[in-house]
Amino acid sequence: MDETTLRGLLAGALTEEPPMGPVTQYALRKGLRLRRLRRLLAAGGALATIVAVGLGLRIAGPAGGHHPAPPALGPAEHAVYAVDESAGKVMRVAPDGSTLIRTGPLGPFTVGPRSLALSPDGKTLYTVSEKLAGGVVTPVNISAGTVGRRIKVGKDAVAIAVTPDGKTAYVANFYSGTITPIDLTRGVAEPPIRAGALPRAIVIAPDGRTAYVLNQVTHDSRRGSVTPVNIATGKPGRPILIGWNPVTMNLTPDGTTLLVAEVRTSSPREMGSVTPVDIATGTAGKPIPVAQPSPWGFTFTPDGRTAYLPNWESDTVTPISLATLTAGKPIKVGAGPWEVAVTPDGKTAYVLNHTDHGSWVTPVDTATGIPGTPITVPTNGWSIAMSPDGRSVYVGSFKRGKLTTISTSTNRVSRTVMLSQVGPVIVVAGP
Repeated sequence: MDETTLRGLLAGALTEEPPMGPVTQYALRKGLRLRRLRRLLAAGGALATIVAVGLGLRIAGPAGGHHPAPPALGPAEHAVYAVDESAGKVMRVAPDGSTLIRTGPLGPFTVGPRSLALSPDGKTLYTVSEKLAGGVVTPVNISAGTVGRRIKVGKDAVAIAVTPDGKTAYVANFYSGTITPIDLTRGVAEPPIRAGALPRAIVIAPDGRTAYVLNQVTHDSRRGSVTPVNIATGKPGRPILIGWNPVTMNLTPDGTTLLVAEVRTSSPREMGSVTPVDIATGTAGKPIPVAQPSPWGFTFTPDGRTAYLPNWESDTVTPISLATLTAGKPIKVGAGPWEVAVTPDGKTAYVLNHTDHGSWVTPVDTATGIPGTPITVPTNGWSIAMSPDGRSVYVGSFKRGKLTTISTSTNRVSRTVMLSQVGPVIVVAGP
């Protein structure tokens, strides 16, 4: 398979596949890198593929044997969760990362940053699966460590968002072109709502009145769009046209602007942009040029002034001023920047570097934009989260189910725990 064919497949994965596409995209980009290397070395070989395998989860403690499960950790005590998507398990993480409390099994569910949602009170974690019964949502009671009744939703369910009052969830059904409302009090799915072509992400306005749906393409063009849906009436509004190949979006902390990250798959280099959408007027602003964005999207500083967007093909992270909606100077952090976590005081951004040959976390001084010494983590890091107290950074692995804890006081790995023989593992910080 030549480089042109691989690039075409990658473009298809970005424009026509559901948000589980990050795994497909990872494999295709890995193929592109391998093809370039082989061309230089005049060597051949088979392209490896990445497969998510579902099997049982084995909880292991640190060296020295198994440890009994500690008492339940309430959401206010330490709201960090590790989710093994292939094995379908959810675990609460102790502050030092040494012990875990298991819930599940849930069954396999969608691989991607939008497949999980916490309730506003942090007591329930909702997982999405497009692999079970055509699409289901499974509620997990965090305090009790129990799994609730599965709620069947639309075909190809890929993303979920919960309203601020915690009463309703909305699930994006990619190929169906719909979103499914769920009455969380009764645990019942309501009739689906038409919400534009290929919906891949949902965010809810802070006032709970509008759900914003990211559409991969519009019905009449290859451009992406954002469809506002009135929550009270269930009626979609006029789509807001944005750029090509949108991969993710986030709402700014003040609730005034949607930031949509887009990819332009053009030879010889894939670039990107960020389109701001004004919520009050429903209009898209001038795109902000960036390098190719990671599908994990934006991370905001606690003061709500800056968004950080990892550009994983360009070895940089772009800071974006939310006051002026302009991009700052890209910060060089090394190969494969994938996701960012920021300390509660806003002083340090920890960037997860995800590559074919290993992973590390790069601390960045947010005041100066200067990166510090990289912190090596085991296997291929897949997700990163900050503890509520800012003392620890947790990294979930892509290959094999490992959870790594980094102390922010020393910027060193303090512990690695094996969750299962497979991955990926997503770490989630609660409210």
